Amino acid sequence: MTRYFDFVWRKDVHEDLQKGTLFDRWSEDKETNELEIGCLFRVDEFGFFVYWKSEGREGNVLELSQVSDIRKGLLPRDAKLADRLISKHGINVEEKIVAICSGLDYVNITITNIVCKDVEEAQLWLQNLRKLCNNVRANNICPMTCLKKHWMRLGMTVDALG
Repeated sequence: MTRYFDFVWRKDVHEDLQKGTLFDRWSEDKETNELEIGCLFRVDEFGFFVYWKSEGREGNVLELSQVSDIRKGLLPRDAKLADRLISKHGINVEEKIVAICSGLDYVNITITNIVCKDVEEAQLWLQNLRKLCNNVRANNICPMTCLKKHWMRLGMTVDALG
């Protein structure tokens, strides 16, 4: 006789992550760097995606199943960008930065750096995103839920409201 098994793949998403918060986001490549001020970061209700939208720009979506690490960030290598961040967020800006490392493999990694308003908020996002990104069960969901996930991703990238 087989035993009943309840496959629970959902993890609770913190309420503050679902509501969203305004953060500054910066990225740095070999030749270019970019600072986006006032991005509204959110996590969807199922914990599939973290997505953000800033004024006058398209929305971006990051799938949490592709996130390999979430850690405290560092200041950018570019001195001008580092000075802008320090002048806006104070001398303890490194404690407010959360770095989200993502990619399909461990070689080609994209780092998304977000600057929180205070250290407590950075810790809240760091701890709660770590809980969501290592959800192995979410990778083995039923096909109908997988279709819903793809539909949500399309809606997040196309929707003008974010």
